[in-house]
Amino acid sequence: MRRTVTLSAFALLSACGPNKPEPIAYDADQCTYCRMQISDPRFGAELLTRHGRAVKFDSIECLVAFYKQAVVANDVGSVWVSDFQHPGTLIEATHAAFVDLGAGRAPMGRGWAAVPTADDAIKLGVSDPRAVRHWGDLL
Repeated sequence: MRRTVTLSAFALLSACGPNKPEPIAYDADQCTYCRMQISDPRFGAELLTRHGRAVKFDSIECLVAFYKQAVVANDVGSVWVSDFQHPGTLIEATHAAFVDLGAGRAPMGRGWAAVPTADDAIKLGVSDPRAVRHWGDLL
């Protein structure tokens, strides 16, 4: 009996909170915000709700727009963005560095790309460290 209660409690706790994002199925999944097919693994993004539901996006711009609504509804567990240097690899948005690649260089046209650190942004050609943004700057 005690073992059953312990296992049940563990299963319940692990199901409650969002941990890691689901893999994005590129060329199959659809952006929740703009309904475009998610096809470029350099720019995909994902929001996990407080209940662990994965909400997928084709760009950082779509993620930011959806996030602003979800945070008002208190339904954000965690936020993930594709690592531009390692396409298809998701990193936590709150720890990422964001670079403006310029208009027309991302799926929705704004040009935001994410990398793990500010040093990685410099490797992309950002000459001024002040041009590197963080998650809070995009909101």
